[in-house]
Amino acid sequence: MVNINENIVLCVERIWIRFAPLLLMFHFSAFGESGENASSEPQVLQALEIDKVWSGHPVGFHLLTHGQYQFAAYYDAERQMAVASRKLDETTWNKKILPSKLGWDSHNYVTMALDREGFIHVSGNMHGIPLVYFRSAEPYNIQTLEPAHKMTGDAEQRVTYPRFLQDAQGNLLFTYRDGGSGNGNNPINIYDEKTRIWKRFLDVPLFDGKGEMNAYFSGPLKGPDNLFHIAWMWRDTPDCATNHDISYMKSPDLKHWISPGGKIIPIPVTPDNKDVIVDPAP
Repeated sequence: MVNINENIVLCVERIWIRFAPLLLMFHFSAFGESGENASSEPQVLQALEIDKVWSGHPVGFHLLTHGQYQFAAYYDAERQMAVASRKLDETTWNKKILPSKLGWDSHNYVTMALDREGFIHVSGNMHGIPLVYFRSAEPYNIQTLEPAHKMTGDAEQRVTYPRFLQDAQGNLLFTYRDGGSGNGNNPINIYDEKTRIWKRFLDVPLFDGKGEMNAYFSGPLKGPDNLFHIAWMWRDTPDCATNHDISYMKSPDLKHWISPGGKIIPIPVTPDNKDVIVDPAP
């Protein structure tokens, strides 16, 4: 959201993919005025073409607005990972092609974040392969994105589901699955802007299936109560029919976790801990 008043809400983080011309479009949209006859449907105010993109199979892109800058990470029409950027008062986009090419795998979305110094971090195009990670050498400058393909150097050979997030203090974190479906765990890294070095945020993974299963989770998301919330199911094999036990916990700082009943949950969380289960679904 960029502006809220009594009559209009402008939404800026909306990406449309038009499959016929294969255009990645950025739409400014607005909701109509309030009142009995007001329409709740957004209306397109302006559309900016970013690039032609791959639409042979669904795969996630990422749009990020930070201060006066806007960034889009995606796969172009040649399936190359790419990042585009612009200033909010400009309508043309700059483009940087990264040396990573998409295969036929919808797991391989691309994601990105900016740290507090304005450096750009991009990761994606992974499904059980070594870490793919790029970082800019200059703040806000996509043309300086360089392969970094290493964070801590530990447990980075079978990476899937990369995600950037922030802790309660605004530090940049990175989490991913190490291992395979039904047999993996979830490390969390923290980034130091001054040294430009990643290290482990937790001494142990957040989840550990003990080599028998792994957690498929949603979150952690920060709620209006200023707590982080995470929900998950355990999966025994690559077959999603082996998901079981809907579980949940919350945390003030992503390090200390609490069950729905208020009990302290030790980490890593394992399938043995029954206090986090909210529905023992088979």
